[in-house]
Formats: sequence, C-alpha cells, structure tokens
Amino acid sequence: MSKAAKFFKYENPLAKTVVTKGGLSAEDAIAAAEARVEEVRQPTLEDLDRGLAEIAALRERLGDGDAAALQSMYQEANRIVAVGGVFGLGQLGEAAYSLCELISRFQAGGRFSRAMVDVHLDGLKLLRTPDEHDETHRDQVLSGLRQVTASVG
Repeated sequence: MSKAAKFFKYENPLAKTVVTKGGLSAEDAIAAAEARVEEVRQPTLEDLDRGLAEIAALRERLGDGDAAALQSMYQEANRIVAVGGVFGLGQLGEAAYSLCELISRFQAGGRFSRAMVDVHLDGLKLLRTPDEHDETHRDQVLSGLRQVTASVG
C-alpha cells in the first residue's frame, strides 16, 4: 500500500517581486546605498569624534595600566575600526586597530607603557584629518604604530 507523494511549490515573495517588477539596476542600488550613507555621515563622524575624545580622556585615567580604563579604551577604538573605513577614514581605522592590538597585548602580557598609548593617540589625531597630511606621511605613521604594537610580545 503506497501513497503518492504530494509536492508543494514554494514561492519566494522577494524573488517574485524582483522578477515581476524588474528590481533595481546595479547603478540605482549603489546610488541608493550611497545616499543612505550620506544621510548618516555627519552624525556618525560626530560620534567618531566623541569616541576619539573619550579615548583621550581615558588616557588620563590609565595610571599604571588601569584595567577598566584600558578595556574602555579598547571598546572605543574598536568602534572606530568598525566605522572609519565606511566614511573614507580607513587609515584612522587601521590606527585604531593597532591600538586595540596594543591593548590586547598589554592585557595578555601584563605589561603597560603609557608612551606607547600616547604614540597611538597622536596617530589617531593625525589620521582623523587625512587631507592635511600627504599619503607618504600617513603611511609612515601607520608603519610606526604597527612597529610599536609588534614590539610588545
């Protein structure tokens, strides 16, 4: 005794809409995405600047490597990593990443150097305004930050 199998055809509503209504061209989709990014550019850059100010304020609380202040600094730098590249500040994001890596190495090795943090803060300030510095200078700053971070084992 066998029963015949029943087959149901699944219709994807999104796919159906795209197929039947033509969807967006790649150019239109890119233009729409860029317009949405522009809508949030200024508030996001203001938030990024607040993050940089918070990192500078946390520097004053570091003392001899205050763990809570270091963790807060890491979190602020990590937010800058996430946002920088979207708004043409990829090198700022790279410097923030280097600061995150430096803090991670401090935490893992039980070592701390305020001077190494200060170098990163100077780099962040410089790379926040990339148009004020030529590309060679910016690249050298990033290279120096990576060297500082790599020196912490």
